[in-house]
Amino acid sequence: MMKVILKEDVPNLGVVGDLVTVRDGYGRNYLIPQGKAVFASVRSVAELDHQKRLAQHHRAQATAEAEKSRSVIEGLSVCMSAKVAPPQLNDDGEPIEEKLQKLFGSITNRDIAKVLRDSDINIEHRRVSLPEPVRTVGKFEAKVRLDGGIVAALPFWVIPEGAADIEVEKKRVEAAQEAAKKEAEEAARAAAEAAAKKAAPPEGEGDSAVEGAEGGDEAEADAEAEATEE
Repeated sequence: MMKVILKEDVPNLGVVGDLVTVRDGYGRNYLIPQGKAVFASVRSVAELDHQKRLAQHHRAQATAEAEKSRSVIEGLSVCMSAKVAPPQLNDDGEPIEEKLQKLFGSITNRDIAKVLRDSDINIEHRRVSLPEPVRTVGKFEAKVRLDGGIVAALPFWVIPEGAADIEVEKKRVEAAQEAAKKEAEEAARAAAEAAAKKAAPPEGEGDSAVEGAEGGDEAEADAEAEATEE
């Protein structure tokens, strides 16, 4: 086993500046060659204290840089043009108008990382996450994991290629996305109501059962009264 100081965040291991213990092979063959960590010498208490101070310095430096990057990222206005798939045809062979057009492919974390690199922010695509696959036009948000546990939110629009007015198209696709969301919610609510109605007993069936039970009680009472009179 060996001790290393992380130069950047490593999932399931630690954040930048942490002094961690790892397997020799993992440290020598991956972390150190990839520039993700440096070897930590801990032969004495004095050296260990020095390494800890160095780790704190690395963490503070990386956190400051990450805060700057977050400000830059969250200040960006990203609009991506994408090729949209041809509309579906109805039974008459005519195109069906789609408010929320589907993409010919999808937008991935690699595409977002490229946009960030074009803005002088070098981020590995693995540090970019999307809550869902982007396969339609609309407005979305990506999360960018920076060093020091800092996460930046990057809103972005996806519009069809060749749009004449980008700002108008951004508003259009965002409105279409919101309308599609409401339609889906209403459809889900209607389906839930239909399922609940189907599971409920037919109207009046419950009352008949209650009435039957009450009638049985009355008959039993009459029988007891007759027996008493005899």
